[in-house]
Amino acid sequence: MDKQLKGTKFQFHYYFNDDSHSMDAMVRNQCEIEILSILYEIANLLDAPIKIESEAHQEGGLRDIWKLANANAGVLSVIVGVASIAIPLLPKSDSELERLQKEDLHLSIQERKLRIKILKQQVNANKVEPKMIEKMADVVNENYKIITRRSNLFKHLCAYPKVSKVGVNGLNYNGIPSAPESLILRSAFKKFVLPSHRLPIRTVDNAIIEIISPVLRQGRYKWKGIWQGQNIHFAMCDKCFIQDVLNQKMSFKSGSIIRCVLSIRSKLDHIGDIVITGYSVETVLSFGIDETPQSRVHRHQSNLEKAQGDLFASN
Repeated sequence: MDKQLKGTKFQFHYYFNDDSHSMDAMVRNQCEIEILSILYEIANLLDAPIKIESEAHQEGGLRDIWKLANANAGVLSVIVGVASIAIPLLPKSDSELERLQKEDLHLSIQERKLRIKILKQQVNANKVEPKMIEKMADVVNENYKIITRRSNLFKHLCAYPKVSKVGVNGLNYNGIPSAPESLILRSAFKKFVLPSHRLPIRTVDNAIIEIISPVLRQGRYKWKGIWQGQNIHFAMCDKCFIQDVLNQKMSFKSGSIIRCVLSIRSKLDHIGDIVITGYSVETVLSFGIDETPQSRVHRHQSNLEKAQGDLFASN
């Protein structure tokens, strides 16, 4: 690897709509938190426990510079290079979180892990290629935490009209740019902000729930049960099953279980972690060993949808 590329410094350059060289301290601090979090998350993907030090800021708008340390120069250079590409990298679609939840993308999880593994091997062998860093940036661009932190960063900037554009790039040890600055104009800031932190609803077929506390009266009350070893409160949305319960056709006892279609609602919190916001049972397929009438309807509908999917796939 070229010595000039072992700079290990990352620069974030604020451009202002006036000739000043200062900005609101709170806004700058908020932006710094998001940028540092992105750098640490990239390092985490590479299993590199880095340390980041702030350098004295420079003028020319306002330039924040961070020096990365505590790992070999090759790893630090990769982290800086990936961040310099990933931060200005526009989301691939307007509904980025929905795109990331698509089933075909889940199939590529192993591929993304393989890319990271290959990059680690190249770093250890001191044979990092620019194309591999670009591929790593694509992997980073599909990381929930980095997408969320980048969204937070540009949300702060959107609310601060003094910033007309920003630039990012890496610097070598002597402060000389190792790559040209990537500029992001103010008109593009909103494109990086997630319109919603809600994730698409995840559906689990044939979920087994042990009933701890059924609801035996009408009303918007939550049932309580155990699913995959954890206690959950869930809404019972199967009207036929609710009616059978109210008509006392179902007898609950310790260890009573239902097999069902379970919907899981979730969102990303402010740092990109997934938080479950609610569970609901859409269809009860069986109570104990007894299959419900709605189970047969659900199975028929599922078979139709599968056949339709196979038809489109064959075309």
